[in-house]
Amino acid sequence: MQKNRAAHALRLRTMNVELNKYFKKMVINSLSTQQVNHLGGLADRNFNLSREAGYGPSMPVPRQTAAQTLIDYFGKNEEDIVGLFSILLNREGERFYNRELAIWGRDEFIALLKKNKWIYDGEVRRFLLDPFYEHEINFLKKIRLLDLRKEIDIKGIVGEIESVSKKMGMQDLEWRVSLRLYDLDSKSSELIRKIIGLLLTRQNLQLFTSDLFVCLKELAINASKANYKLLFNKHVTRPKGITADNNYREFLEMFRNEIDESGNKNLLELAKKDDRYITITFQSTLDSLDIWVTNNQGVTTVEKTQILKKISPGPSHNSDSFFNDDDDLVEGAGMGLNLILRILGNYSSEPQPLKVVFYPESLKIGFQLQRRELMEKLKERME
Repeated sequence: MQKNRAAHALRLRTMNVELNKYFKKMVINSLSTQQVNHLGGLADRNFNLSREAGYGPSMPVPRQTAAQTLIDYFGKNEEDIVGLFSILLNREGERFYNRELAIWGRDEFIALLKKNKWIYDGEVRRFLLDPFYEHEINFLKKIRLLDLRKEIDIKGIVGEIESVSKKMGMQDLEWRVSLRLYDLDSKSSELIRKIIGLLLTRQNLQLFTSDLFVCLKELAINASKANYKLLFNKHVTRPKGITADNNYREFLEMFRNEIDESGNKNLLELAKKDDRYITITFQSTLDSLDIWVTNNQGVTTVEKTQILKKISPGPSHNSDSFFNDDDDLVEGAGMGLNLILRILGNYSSEPQPLKVVFYPESLKIGFQLQRRELMEKLKERME
């Protein structure tokens, strides 16, 4: 485990050096000294270029020195460099302090960030880190992906899991199970709960089964509903001239009426017709337990902004026109997310434990619980 952590730490350090090196080059080629000072001040009001560089107030700071000073101040954290670049990206083509901003090497830096799992979404104008990695596992190979879109032998699968789990010891911490389905029903819910329970029991973490199942279930329900809305938009409201983009309130009212009248019966048929499914992934690594849900299509801008308001509220978002509260749209996304956040608050020290990433053709949302914190919580409960 120590070797694994050391390798991970080395990868992060190497990545940080690479990002800092390229960002410094970008700053030198894109910004004047005054613009560097302006950028630093937008990110941190306490930043003062002359003071940080050791120059007097009236002394000009060379461009190279200005760029290095910015990196020295912000470059310790990868998130801060991404934040600086986001400021530049969102103001490109506009007047930035004393001249129009043009970013040298922007596409190359976006590609470098993507390589390191930072994904930019132009609709919400933010970079989001994708923390959900599929680690290789050395057993449970036959059930690594369960496709519930078709009829399968659930009883047989549960029996196989029971058989394999009996041979697992505390040292067998690495495994992953993914389930592909259109929507949760009683059978798939029972299977998911059984899988979580069996696997956690072998790690003496069975006390967390119910809470983790609730979180996973709520994520799956939200993901299915997001798919249903896009399908409803495509097949039902768009032919009538109403779309989620041009009149979301009317669209949402029609969608709510569909749910009230028919439940998900008609929507499920549309999902099967277009093969719009979700994938639930439950993963155990040496250091953590990870749960995430992936849609196989994107979601609307309204859905994105509602999700972000739920999982990462704060003053920085309230001033953004994308994040104005609107009670009429609350159902648009996030139902159940508050429940998940309350549960995760009991097990994670992270201020924002629920993570989301928007890809052009998919969405990932989920969380990672550190094994160390779970064991501490377990000791508390046992005392």
